[in-house]
Amino acid sequence: MIMGTAVKEGGWKRLTVLVVYGIGLGSMSLVGILSPLTLRITADLQAPAAAIGLTIALFSLPAAIMAMVGGGIVDRIGPRRALGLAAPVLAVADTVVFLARDLWLLDVGVLLAGMGYVGVLNGGAAMLMGGLDGATRTKAMALWSTYAPVGFSLGLLVAAPFTTAADWRLAPALHGAFMLLCCVGTVFLPQVPPRKADGLPVRQQVARLFGALRRRDVLQLAVSAAMPSMISYGTSLVAATYLAKVHGVSLAASASIVAVAKIAAVLLGGTITGTLLARDFPPRILFTLMVGVGMVAQFLLFFPGSPLPLAVAGLMGWLFTFGALSGVCMAAMPLVAGPALGGGTVAGTVNQFVSLASFLTPTIYFASSAWGGYVAIALAGLAVALVALPGIVGARRRVVPAVPAP
Repeated sequence: MIMGTAVKEGGWKRLTVLVVYGIGLGSMSLVGILSPLTLRITADLQAPAAAIGLTIALFSLPAAIMAMVGGGIVDRIGPRRALGLAAPVLAVADTVVFLARDLWLLDVGVLLAGMGYVGVLNGGAAMLMGGLDGATRTKAMALWSTYAPVGFSLGLLVAAPFTTAADWRLAPALHGAFMLLCCVGTVFLPQVPPRKADGLPVRQQVARLFGALRRRDVLQLAVSAAMPSMISYGTSLVAATYLAKVHGVSLAASASIVAVAKIAAVLLGGTITGTLLARDFPPRILFTLMVGVGMVAQFLLFFPGSPLPLAVAGLMGWLFTFGALSGVCMAAMPLVAGPALGGGTVAGTVNQFVSLASFLTPTIYFASSAWGGYVAIALAGLAVALVALPGIVGARRRVVPAVPAP
């Protein structure tokens, strides 16, 4: 009987991780789908080619504005309800994109998807922090750190068949079907009690919502998480074009290399990180080692003298590093949250910094076309991430229970 109960509980934990990670992948896939279809979409909608850039940027706008507030809302309504609302919003966004015959309606669909993404951004982390515990939670949080780049890359692969042959609208239709499946999956998520207002006046409720901003360790963790994310996003923006130009391969081949390398290396980095942390590998030492590996990998990727195989190895090395660094930061969230802050509040604060850094990344990276500039940005960002890592992420992993609701 005891064994049967343990197996049952273990099965529900795996299902929770599967559903939450699936919703995370879906939340980012639409951007990956639209990116390689930009020329087809603008031609179909009879819009200027440059206009699609603003359309895709609209996806990041809600998170850049309200990621932190969204985290507080998740704590108030509970992560299960947040994900239960976000998944259908993303499905509706796919429907709007599918039906769009004018650019403004496409903009509405992408903006709607960005609003759903805010719920996933904070609700996913809060669900894993509050619904799991022990080694399972550590591994799950490390895996969760990979959903954005993996989801984007899966979107690229989904869109590939529709770049030339078939109707491009079938790609968001397939994505919408997947999000409907995720809607069904939310029924099986566990209930994580929301944080209650306990009759507090509105002013004190607002102060609680922004309480994480007064916590130095939360702000440090946010910076440590934002820097690798910024470098990863910037690398993804320029890597395909850079490799094609420097090494003389087609842009299509270069883009495929980047997509496949990202999925494989980021997943591997996040998974191995979760396993190491669950086995008490010191997280600060792991973070420091990965910062060093990341610096070398960025140099190998962008140094013009690197042959193509070595440059690709550098790309995969960097993506592995990003998965590991993000995994350490995500696994540290329960440490800094503790009983004082809700998981959604901490996730929202961290994601607010990540979103703002992502919003600034295209300007920073497109301002430099020289390989030395890319490497310098990476070296500086990684150094800042290492220095900012809060002291609570110590030489030894600390075990904390599931983040409770007060």
